[in-house]
Amino acid sequence: MKSKQELIIYLKNNKRVVLSLALAIGLFAILLIFDLLSKHFMFKSLVVAGDSKDFIPGFINFVRVENTGAAWGMLAGRPIILIILTIVILIVYLWFYYVRLKKHKNNTSLLLSISVGFITGGCIGNLVDRIALGYVRDFINFQFMDFPVFNVADICLTIGVILMIVYFIFFYNREDKYLQLITVHIEKFRDMSEIEKLENKDIIRFSSEDGSELEDIESENKDLSEKLEGKERLENKEQLESKDASEKTDSHTENDNKDDNNSESEQKDDIKSTKSKLKDGEQ
Repeated sequence: MKSKQELIIYLKNNKRVVLSLALAIGLFAILLIFDLLSKHFMFKSLVVAGDSKDFIPGFINFVRVENTGAAWGMLAGRPIILIILTIVILIVYLWFYYVRLKKHKNNTSLLLSISVGFITGGCIGNLVDRIALGYVRDFINFQFMDFPVFNVADICLTIGVILMIVYFIFFYNREDKYLQLITVHIEKFRDMSEIEKLENKDIIRFSSEDGSELEDIESENKDLSEKLEGKERLENKEQLESKDASEKTDSHTENDNKDDNNSESEQKDDIKSTKSKLKDGEQ
């Protein structure tokens, strides 16, 4: 029961992490299935190596090629080396992604997750071919230029590598600088007294929402935020009570003034009545 609640709290506090993982895994699964299905149906229609059919005449056609190496025939006939190389590259990149996600959590760029999805989908797509068949099934050919025949997995790898380069150029250093900024705010938050923490709403919210790499700060921020809300509610209640008391006092004062005026008026009427009676007696 406790572990379930902890999981719910973790998912609630790390929505961006969950989104990043779901994006990477979802892309990987979709691209892998699409790659394997495209190879299956193309090689079913192109029976013999070298068979071809036009897709866009003069631009793109489909050719059956059983590639035992990498691009441009590199490492041809050495599938074991290519399998080991692919697995090593994949493990290194996934480890980098794991470390980056663990370090930056909700501040990790989604571009990295998209890159991971494309690269893993492409790597696994060709890896399945090499392990199961001993060669990679290529079929897409550019007729207008001298370029190696390729497949959907190769397209995914190319897109993934381009996105990875963009991430390293534009987002890698930015994430580190942002983490440093958050750390400064969290240290400032921890050095405050409880009263100062309650009075500094912006620091509390900034630390709670953005400083997610320090998990223990979140529960503390939540408690302080609840105390802050309770304090605000109490102050509002006291203000309302003070206002009501002031209105009641003003009302009592007005009533007392009215009573005093009525009493003075009655006294004047009594004096007039007495004078009138004296005058009647003299007459």
